[in-house]
Amino acid sequence: MGPVRRTAAEVAEMAGDVLYPAGPFLLAMIALFVARRDHARVHLMAAVAGFGIVALPEVLAVATEMLRPSAEPPPGCLPDPEPFRVLPVVVAWVVSPLTMILFAGAAGTRVRPDRGSVLRLVAALGVIVLLVQAARILPERLAAPPVADDGTPRYALLAMGYLETVNLDTGRIAHEYMPYLGRRITPINAVAATREPGEYVVSVTLRRGQDSWSPRGFVSRIHRLTVDADGQAKLGRALSGRLKGNVDRIVLSPEGRVAYHRRTEDRDHEQTSYVGVLGPDVEWRAAAYGFYWRDAHALVLPDDLHFTGVTYPPKPKSVKAWEGALDVRRPASERMPASDPSSAVTLVRAPRDNGSHTLPHPLPDGRTLRVRQGSYEQPSELILYDGARKVTTVLTLSCGEIVSMALDRSGRHLLVGKNNENDSVAGNRPCGGKDHELLRVDLAPTATGAFPHRVVWRGETYVGGLTW
Repeated sequence: MGPVRRTAAEVAEMAGDVLYPAGPFLLAMIALFVARRDHARVHLMAAVAGFGIVALPEVLAVATEMLRPSAEPPPGCLPDPEPFRVLPVVVAWVVSPLTMILFAGAAGTRVRPDRGSVLRLVAALGVIVLLVQAARILPERLAAPPVADDGTPRYALLAMGYLETVNLDTGRIAHEYMPYLGRRITPINAVAATREPGEYVVSVTLRRGQDSWSPRGFVSRIHRLTVDADGQAKLGRALSGRLKGNVDRIVLSPEGRVAYHRRTEDRDHEQTSYVGVLGPDVEWRAAAYGFYWRDAHALVLPDDLHFTGVTYPPKPKSVKAWEGALDVRRPASERMPASDPSSAVTLVRAPRDNGSHTLPHPLPDGRTLRVRQGSYEQPSELILYDGARKVTTVLTLSCGEIVSMALDRSGRHLLVGKNNENDSVAGNRPCGGKDHELLRVDLAPTATGAFPHRVVWRGETYVGGLTW
């Protein structure tokens, strides 16, 4: 057999396992050594050695946890997301009996330490803290971005209260994540991708209400989130203040400006929806769960009937349809009442049978992908539109229903979330097998006009909160 290779985590764990039971014996040897040599320098060295013997197993235990890769959680279970923080550990050590051993040894010498010795001790502790922090941060900074060989993101994100990162190369879940804020677990409700690989924007719940189906009592906040090359997610800094209600959708403009949708509920169980943007912060009262950015200044609200206008002339073929949009450069107080479609800030042309289409998804070239829901008689279709004009059918499903879409950052590749279950959402055309799938679609058609697509993941997690 060849030589056994051990990882740094295994070496640290073995050393700690040996030193911990040997500690009392080594301390007894130090005590005998000091009893036979009554000298100030010996007392001080004995105190330092005793501190090291007691503290080193603790240090090795922390090093083992930092160096060991995350364990794969059992199916259906989330790993413990409790983060390791250097400062609380250092404070605990400073006020622990370990430090008292060192102080007792110093007091036994009957020598008052000079200012230089104290400064050197503080500097040494500071260097240790910095080195530990660098050992945690530098690997993240130096790691390659989570990008596949073809330049597309390696991971897709599914937000369902907790976050799942799906490795599209292997078709497996890389990480299940629910962050801590303070000492409490914080559910993730919505996620959107930025232009930078591995960087996202998410909404988290700071306070829950009495009922999961009602936004009453909820308090949310919008944060940055990063995903490293191994698919490990980590919550970043806050981008917004505390937002009353539940933020259930986030979309980013081509320039990276954050727009969100939140719902609130009063004591009479009346719900109110708002659309808001950050930087500068502005909100409008509108129901727009399926909203999207048309350009840097226009937010289209296809789900808000107050913003949608349809005229019905005598000839049905000449029916025109619009989707209302908000000009985010105008303050909310300047928006006219939306009871009349003509009072909307902007009108955007939409397909004539707009009411039967869902999930409008803009492409970088200005065209739009829309889903036409299926039934037993008609399959679900993904259609490409240029304004109100149908260009082509990108994808036709023989069963199941499209419930989400996500583009890569180049706009040339698309992920489609497919629900295979037999219910009203799936158009009553069940597929069997796994409940949900992710399909990757190449938006560059072949010579025959077909759009190549393939299944990259199958699983039980609902794919409605998909981001790529």
